[in-house]
Amino acid sequence: MAATWSYLASELHPTIALVQEAAVVPEAPGGSFSSRGEDVRYETAVVGYAGRVEPLPPVVTRYDSRRPFTIAPRVPASFAAAQLSDPPDNVPLVAISMYGIMAPVYAQTGVLRAVADLIPLFDAPAFRRRIVLGGDLNVYDQTTDKVMRGRWLAIVALIESLGLVNLLKVTQATRGPLAGCPCRDPNCWHVETFRHRNAHPDKAGYFNNDYLFATPELADRLTSLEVRNEPEVWLLSDHCPLVARFAF
Repeated sequence: MAATWSYLASELHPTIALVQEAAVVPEAPGGSFSSRGEDVRYETAVVGYAGRVEPLPPVVTRYDSRRPFTIAPRVPASFAAAQLSDPPDNVPLVAISMYGIMAPVYAQTGVLRAVADLIPLFDAPAFRRRIVLGGDLNVYDQTTDKVMRGRWLAIVALIESLGLVNLLKVTQATRGPLAGCPCRDPNCWHVETFRHRNAHPDKAGYFNNDYLFATPELADRLTSLEVRNEPEVWLLSDHCPLVARFAF
């Protein structure tokens, strides 16, 4: 785990890191805010590096200024949310680390409940301009099962319905389709982000269950999106990082 934290800090140089299934250690640089239940082995966290992060205050939505909402998950470790304490232009920037926790079997149910818990944030005028959401959702649409594919596509669409842009989709032209992807879409935007340790070799390269979304204002500022799936990464984790850079 120490080697993974070292790689994150020294190789990726993030301002904010969204981590899941991580044992957050005291020496992790920056401030870390996480959601964790006693029955969860790992944490879901937002970690600040170049800029400190701090908890979100209760948010006021456009529907009811008298009733602030506390943004917190009802499913432990399904997400963690924090804000940059010194955001560019003094415009709040919120980071959400989301995890499709198998609780107890379906990651889908945890993701759906997490989206429901986040709705007030996206209806809060003070915070909704600059939000980035990413993580291991344990949801992927690269399957020939029409029922499951339809359901998973709907879950991703639900996340987008919050007012978010799928950054893997909008950067598809920089990579091209994933060779051999089971989705068979000529505009395939999938990338390999996960290598199941027990997967059959023929299925290697087709697991895209990590995502990165941003509000339109942030998506317009996106300068690059790297998929860091080089060989040394797979020695540290069965997931690879997605690294987004924004210009301010």
